[in-house]
Amino acid sequence: MLALNGGERAVTLDDTEASRWPIITDEEIDAVTDLLKRGEISFSEEPYKFEEEFSRYLGVKYALMCNNGTAAIHSAFFAAGVGPGDEVIAPSLTFWATVMPILSCNAVPVFCEVDPKTCCIDPEDVERRITPQTKAIIVVHLFGMPAEMDEIIDIAEDHDIAVIEDASHAHGAEYKGRKIGSIGDIGCFSLQASKMMVAGEGGILVTNNREYYERAVALGHYERLPHLPSDSKYRKYHVAHFGYKYRIHPLAAAIGRVQLKYLDERNKERNGNMEYLSSNLKGVKGIELFDTPPYVERTYWQYEIKYRSEELKAFSKDSFIEALRAEGVKITAERYQPLHLQPIFNERNIRRCPFNCPHLKGKIICREGDLPITEKLQRRLLALPAFPQARRKLLDQYVNAFKKVTTTEVKEWRL
Repeated sequence: MLALNGGERAVTLDDTEASRWPIITDEEIDAVTDLLKRGEISFSEEPYKFEEEFSRYLGVKYALMCNNGTAAIHSAFFAAGVGPGDEVIAPSLTFWATVMPILSCNAVPVFCEVDPKTCCIDPEDVERRITPQTKAIIVVHLFGMPAEMDEIIDIAEDHDIAVIEDASHAHGAEYKGRKIGSIGDIGCFSLQASKMMVAGEGGILVTNNREYYERAVALGHYERLPHLPSDSKYRKYHVAHFGYKYRIHPLAAAIGRVQLKYLDERNKERNGNMEYLSSNLKGVKGIELFDTPPYVERTYWQYEIKYRSEELKAFSKDSFIEALRAEGVKITAERYQPLHLQPIFNERNIRRCPFNCPHLKGKIICREGDLPITEKLQRRLLALPAFPQARRKLLDQYVNAFKKVTTTEVKEWRL
């Protein structure tokens, strides 16, 4: 009998430890305490050391620590020269921080479809939406699944536009042997407390392009401007720069340096748990899993599945979630809402630019039905924990809960 109707729960083990994140040890505490004792609570060499270590990890020339991932993305758009009248192609299925910095540059986001097999930006739809005003593409490796970067890079090179990677879910992931974040013109990472490596708050911009790096420094790191190379055209802004203060806190950098040391090890444990769960959920009626292409090494910021209502015709997605929760499964509908359906893009009454800007060449419309693939996919997505420290017995109980709910006779459901 379903737990929903008074039966015993399928999941009886406590999953508190299995889902505990972030992992903070005495090593992080000691690193922070050491800085406090030295009085390095504003300026420190710690961010510079972190940049050197992270750039080496990714195999890139430049890394710039920021106070959060949103600042890193804003810096990336500024570095790429995004400004009034420009268009940036972006997925609608993502966290708002991917897109809102486009508005901060007085530019316009042009939303495109995602590939339902990966939840990542669809290269074919990207190409369809390119206009003479397109300045950049921002690619999100959503939930840790790498996007099809070869196709995206080819399109960008054909049209001479920049590629920015939002790798906030994909620290350590790889695409055809290359680290995510190092493939496009600029990569951006978040170090917020839920991410694959954390700093409390923090962000990183990476690039191989000196011009992009120096422009990002000019936007938000006035204290670095005097130390740029003597031939830099941005040193002159060190007294009055572009008005933002985006440097990371030294204490956050200290935490991040320790976290980087254990990133691959912790990714491996989390991936092992998620792959075990996938192998045992495969073929369960009513759900569809995301297959990882053989040429990528993904990460699991979150574990997503798709609900197949046509296979459980009597039940809505909400009732399916309710039944699984009653069994002890921590499951939710996808919390990311399509951005193109949000009031700031529909009402356009927040500011004069960018939507009512004299530089804008065309009319950008955002309304329901514009992105039917994205809208349909988002309605089907269900989120499970990523279980960074789970034991197999708990995962087995989760699998049993799914099988119990999806094989129960219709008459036993409480409708």
